[in-house]
Amino acid sequence: MNIWDFTIDFGIASGLILLCKLIRTNVVLVQKLFMPVALLAGLLGLALGPQGVDILPFSEAFGGYGGVLIAIIFAGVGLSTEFPAPSVLLSRSGKLWAFNQTATASQWLVGLVAGALIFTLFWPELSPAFGLIMPAGFMGGHGTAVAMGNSFAELGWEDATTLAMTSATVGVFAAVLMGLAIIRYGVRKGYISGLTPFEQMETHHRKGLINAPDRVAIGKETVSASSIDVLSMHIALVLLITVAAYYLGSYLSSFNDFISVPTFASAFLLGTLSRTLLKRFGLLKHFDIKIFTHIASTATDYLIVFGIASIKVMVLMAYAAPLVVLMLLGLLLCLVMVFYVAPRMLGDQWFEKGVFSWGWMTGTVAMGILLLRIADPDRKTTILDDYAIAYVPGAVFDIILISFMPGLIMQGFIFEAIAGLVAYLVVVGLISRTLTAKAGYKRVAQS
Repeated sequence: MNIWDFTIDFGIASGLILLCKLIRTNVVLVQKLFMPVALLAGLLGLALGPQGVDILPFSEAFGGYGGVLIAIIFAGVGLSTEFPAPSVLLSRSGKLWAFNQTATASQWLVGLVAGALIFTLFWPELSPAFGLIMPAGFMGGHGTAVAMGNSFAELGWEDATTLAMTSATVGVFAAVLMGLAIIRYGVRKGYISGLTPFEQMETHHRKGLINAPDRVAIGKETVSASSIDVLSMHIALVLLITVAAYYLGSYLSSFNDFISVPTFASAFLLGTLSRTLLKRFGLLKHFDIKIFTHIASTATDYLIVFGIASIKVMVLMAYAAPLVVLMLLGLLLCLVMVFYVAPRMLGDQWFEKGVFSWGWMTGTVAMGILLLRIADPDRKTTILDDYAIAYVPGAVFDIILISFMPGLIMQGFIFEAIAGLVAYLVVVGLISRTLTAKAGYKRVAQS
């Protein structure tokens, strides 16, 4: 592979993104599906690439970009993440945090029990980690799918990335299609007053375009362009952390065969440490957090395109039956979280919170925001602000699971992992009950 192979691969991906943005803007059917451009571009790349009709000249290495891109993403996330004070977390977003943790741990637990203890009875050839494909794609999205796929590949399970990317793609479609059905059901039951018609939705939801009066800057100029471009400085720091994370992960993984520290986990750690040091020495003011966020988001778009376009169709066919069962099981679990757990944990506005949570439990946070805007067009709730506070400590738990669960399961520590997840759910449940008692919440009975 030479530098032009790399350039051509990203050029093709860029062309697919621009073409699919044009489709997303002008084709009403695609608009009604609220399909992200990167997802559409990835599917088109899959159809036209080596796994399809093979007319796009991707290099042989194009399926391997995900490992680098996910490290860039987590470096950017670490640099842009600020941890809330525990008092603020518990007083403002404690209930939502507890629900989020319950949803996350439950996906991992159900997937692990189903894959390692039940599915292997019917499909003995399955990897004991097969069930983790569901949370990797649903709760985690395409980024986590690539991260865990790479981890499993290093541990000897090469098919994991294709399966996880498929799980994430199924999750995005389920987030929108089933999410809209959940909202319509809520209207009929009287949980919410109305449903925003597609034609009345804001332009940026329908077409993905923002009207001129509503546009905001992607960041601020924090340094003089006569010395260095502000974007160059931010990209330089992200790439430096990414490279350092590669060497740190390789070093920590060299001690013995059991320890395998993923590069993306090292990137998040170094990104968070860099932010802390910059703040400690008064240098963080020379950086703009929004720019770091956009760098991570850009890497995410390309990761989705390359990840979906490199899905191996023959692998999907080989795993078709257990994969379908696993996806249905995951969707059933998410429905239970929305209609049974949410009214008992979230108190007031449980349905709006549940709808938002359905979006991120199956797809992405962006899908959750979209569904919330449909269910709550007047923006009467403070769910997004509360979620922003609850997200950061929850993300730490996610990263711990993503980093270490593949190694534990592939090394045979299945029951230990199950016990750990059960114990965590018990602790979260106790915290939730304590918060409920202090706040005087009453369970919201479904009518």
